[in-house]
Amino acid sequence: MKKNNIAKTTAVISTASLVFALMTGNAFARQELLVNGSFESGAQPNMNNLPGWGWVGPADNNSDYGVAEFSANPNVAEQGDFYAYFHGHPTDGSQDCLGQTVDLTVGAQYTISLYLATDGTTLGSGASMYVVIGTSFGIDYSQDVLVAAFLPNASNALPYQKFTTNITATTSPEILSFHGVDATSSILLDNVSMTLALPPLNLGLSPSNTLIFNWTNTPASYRLQVNTSLSSTNWVTLTNAPVTVGSSNQLVLPAPASNQFYRLSLP
Repeated sequence: MKKNNIAKTTAVISTASLVFALMTGNAFARQELLVNGSFESGAQPNMNNLPGWGWVGPADNNSDYGVAEFSANPNVAEQGDFYAYFHGHPTDGSQDCLGQTVDLTVGAQYTISLYLATDGTTLGSGASMYVVIGTSFGIDYSQDVLVAAFLPNASNALPYQKFTTNITATTSPEILSFHGVDATSSILLDNVSMTLALPPLNLGLSPSNTLIFNWTNTPASYRLQVNTSLSSTNWVTLTNAPVTVGSSNQLVLPAPASNQFYRLSLP
């Protein structure tokens, strides 16, 4: 999988009019690291044939999970037409498990988001969904980090809830995995996403008309890139090494003679 190395925040300057601005819109969309996170591609009645999701671990007994198509509320997708469901009721504490390997940059931060719901009562059933990321395809907190814990306990179906968290990659690759069981209804999973969490890029002008760039100091070594046009692909990575100032990285550059666009990237 390709790594996302483009910052969404781009600084643009005009030295002629001394106008400074930060573009924080979707000029550079963050690249999705997961394949088939909404379960729309090649959906099959079981997980083994689902593109992108290469890790499958059925519960030891009473395993019952797969992919379903939109039907009627509450059995609906959060996005698109398909969603994953987990329903088995193991008697030995095992769970149905699903996972995908992602290539990460050690030290970089990533945002993981997903949606979970139920399609019926979970009252007193012990229904659960644990989401972790790490090097084991399991729930081993010596190797994995908890992303979300969903423990529904309601007499009615629960609508989709969004879970979002940021993690810092300590190894690469890692496995994002889901471990669920629901004896009385089904836990629904949809719209799973993982993207690079980018530090904000700040730009200032010194009294001597030099440009001062600042961004949060992180274990990952971001670098500043420059281009003369947003529509061009010819971004140039500057060789200037930033210096650490407090909790930030700082890079000072002479003001250019014409408009320039700047962004952060990972090597």
